[in-house]
Amino acid sequence: MVLLVTDVFVLLTQVLLWVVVGLFAWYVLLRLLPRPFLGGLVLLLLLGVAAFTFYRGAPEQGLVGDIFRIIAIPFSPLGVILILLLIAFSELLRGGKLSRTGLIVLRVAIPALLILSIPAVSYFLAQRAEAEAIEIARPVGAESLPAGARRVIVTLAQDTTRLQLRPRTQAPPAAPAPTPPQLIPPPSPIPAGSFTLLADQPVQLTESGDILTYTQQIYNEERARGTAPLVIVSAGDRPERLRRAGESVNEVSEAADARRFLQDLGIPPGDIIGDSNSPTIQQSAVNVRQELQRRGINFGNQLILIDSAIQMNRAALTFNREFNNNNIPLTVIARPTNFFTLPQREALRGRAQGRDVVERNLQLADLLPSIDALSLSSKVINEYLASIYYFLRGWIRPVRTTI
Repeated sequence: MVLLVTDVFVLLTQVLLWVVVGLFAWYVLLRLLPRPFLGGLVLLLLLGVAAFTFYRGAPEQGLVGDIFRIIAIPFSPLGVILILLLIAFSELLRGGKLSRTGLIVLRVAIPALLILSIPAVSYFLAQRAEAEAIEIARPVGAESLPAGARRVIVTLAQDTTRLQLRPRTQAPPAAPAPTPPQLIPPPSPIPAGSFTLLADQPVQLTESGDILTYTQQIYNEERARGTAPLVIVSAGDRPERLRRAGESVNEVSEAADARRFLQDLGIPPGDIIGDSNSPTIQQSAVNVRQELQRRGINFGNQLILIDSAIQMNRAALTFNREFNNNNIPLTVIARPTNFFTLPQREALRGRAQGRDVVERNLQLADLLPSIDALSLSSKVINEYLASIYYFLRGWIRPVRTTI
């Protein structure tokens, strides 16, 4: 009982100190500093981060990366809707009623949230985006490799695996000492058997994980053709994972997990190259080009590119632009996967008929808002915004010629 009272006192003291620090910071920023100076300081910070990201690319980690994520909020559908709702809510708090501007904001935000959350709408948006991937996809057999060249398969594996426990490499620690009663008790220690169960799980996949299973399928097809396929798995670091002493980026990256998954599927380790420093498509294109040049791999100026259908068009254009800008003519053989939708019936005309036609049946649930529909709508809109950003950076051309 004495320990519990002491813990509560310590916790309240910590909370009180944080409140004091917060009040002091609020007083200094909003009371002592002139508002024009404070506004100019914030504006300079925003312009500095924007300029940095434009010339160096969007940072993924660190304080600048966190600031960039905050700045990027208004450029996402959910971010815009939340900002509009906050504007209307702040007016209600100040005056108890909405102004004309507040009513307009509310009339825009709520319908937009509802429309983007309707599955039929999100399905339509995704279908249009994935149609671009279908247009540029073509069979691998349509492109023959020059003599002595290897078939190179580039897998964009970002966001295909989940963070999870891994098999233990060190001796198990001693049993933890019993902890005294606390206000919020710590979680119970995991039994040894349960830890082994969790650590020995296969690599956990996200909804984009079929990118990896499709890679294995294409690898087997190419191996049967005798093209000596080589897989390059490109992904970024895991900023959400704490890195222990002695661990390298390659050990904790998503590319390492994707590579391990492909090995479990039967692809030999010698046929897989890991790229652990590519959180974006542009960085993947740069690193793949440099890796091929560094290793002196004869790839016949052809790459099989595997990615989600929604962003395949941008990925193919980015790789084509990066290689051609460095005087390496490239043919991108786009192999999209991770489709959310099916082609329209009219698009299947002349390709399938009768029972071969697979269509999605419209249901009442397709007209009811859902969080999955909002997520899909956001994916598509964010992809179009990312394409605009890539165009402004000069990483893709607005008009596609030959990929």
